[in-house]
Amino acid sequence: MRLRTNLAADAALLLTTLIWGSTFVIAKELLTSWPPFAYLSFRFALASLAFALLFPRHIFRASREEWRAAITLGLLVGGGFALQTIGQVYTTPAKSAFITGLTTPLVPIIAYLLTGARPSRENAVGITLASLGGALILMPHESGKVNLGDLVTLASTICFALHIVYMSLYARRHDIKRLSALQIGVAAICFIALWPLERAAHSGSVPLVWSGRVLWQIIYLALIATVLTFLLWTWGQARASATHAAIIFSLEPVFATLFALAVRGGEEWFGLRGSIGAALVLIGVIASELRWTDRLEEAVLD
Repeated sequence: MRLRTNLAADAALLLTTLIWGSTFVIAKELLTSWPPFAYLSFRFALASLAFALLFPRHIFRASREEWRAAITLGLLVGGGFALQTIGQVYTTPAKSAFITGLTTPLVPIIAYLLTGARPSRENAVGITLASLGGALILMPHESGKVNLGDLVTLASTICFALHIVYMSLYARRHDIKRLSALQIGVAAICFIALWPLERAAHSGSVPLVWSGRVLWQIIYLALIATVLTFLLWTWGQARASATHAAIIFSLEPVFATLFALAVRGGEEWFGLRGSIGAALVLIGVIASELRWTDRLEEAVLD
């Protein structure tokens, strides 16, 4: 029975990762028509509305503790998406995905700081390899110049790593649907509040280009890549450790690169140094998972 539950959790997390991988190339195209906070406002507002319609009782019965958890998670996921999306304006989908993949090696470090779950030797090896790989991706050419979008995306990994650890802790104690709905609502409010600042920064109104393609992209990103994936993610992670979830999430840049190559072709090529860096990140992400799950769970139980 436990094996079936574990397999179902893995399948849910794997499907989540596949869908997330598809979002990088879609978001990149959408950002040519819409500015970041306009896109995020519509995406998360529509997702929040969907949650309210699907689970109205879950939302209105939230306790103070659940609201505190949702606010924490919403601010973290909102910060992560904001930084990642701004970074996507200036970098390629594949690079964005692999830099975001550095979230995983950060998880054991942040979990240690928050819970005292010590990273293993395997974690240390993974962190080292992923860091070297990340440096090669950030500086794929000998000139040593770093893309601004890559740095902003790198900053998003801190928010995402914190979110993974806190989600692992909160999802074991609170209603999953309620937690998903509330945190997305919190993120939506943050994006809507920041949208006017974005307009002001562009010296006035930033036009939104509407088309059937844009509409479908927003619907997909909101309902499939946000609502469905958050439900799958929280359900699966409640039955798996933060690091077990993270190792499955390590496939996200692989899926993202495959989608990007299929849609955008050769412009997604990293170059030799960048490709070596991508391989090191992937190996480091996998290595960083080993032996860390039990340590986090022991720390949580203590």
